[in-house]
Amino acid sequence: MKNLFLLSLLSVSFLASAAPPADQDNLPVTISGIKERIVLPERYRKMHPDEFYDYMRAYDLSNGMTLSVFHRGFKMYAALDDQVRHEIVAITPNTFVALDKQLKMTINLHDNNDASGELYMMVPARRLSNNAVAHKKLVRIALR
Repeated sequence: MKNLFLLSLLSVSFLASAAPPADQDNLPVTISGIKERIVLPERYRKMHPDEFYDYMRAYDLSNGMTLSVFHRGFKMYAALDDQVRHEIVAITPNTFVALDKQLKMTINLHDNNDASGELYMMVPARRLSNNAVAHKKLVRIALR
C-alpha cells in the first residue's frame, strides 16, 4: 500500500512537471533576470492618427527583419516583413501592444529622425525537418 501511494505521488508529480504552462498564449521570456510577457492591460488607449503619425514608418530590426507601423482609418497596425498585420494600441506614450498579444514594442524616437527600442513577438510552434516540434516561444529583438 505504501509503495502504491509513492508510485501514485511520483506519477502525479511527473505529469504536473510535463504539463504545458497554463497560459500558452502568454509564455514568458527571461532577460537579465526579468521575466517579460506580452500582456494587454485592462486599460489601454487607441491613439488618434495625429498622435501616432511620428511612429508610422519602417524600423530595421537586429535580426534583419523590418517592422512596419502604419494605419488604416483610425486603427494603428504593425507587421513584420509583409506578414500578417496586428492591430496595436498604446499602453504608455511609446509602448504598444497588439490586441492579439502577439507583439509588444517600445519605440524611442530621437531628434535626428532615428529610433531605438525593442520588439517582443510570439513565434508560433512549427514542425522541424526531423519531425520534432519547435514550441511557441517569445523572442526579443532590438530596433536599430
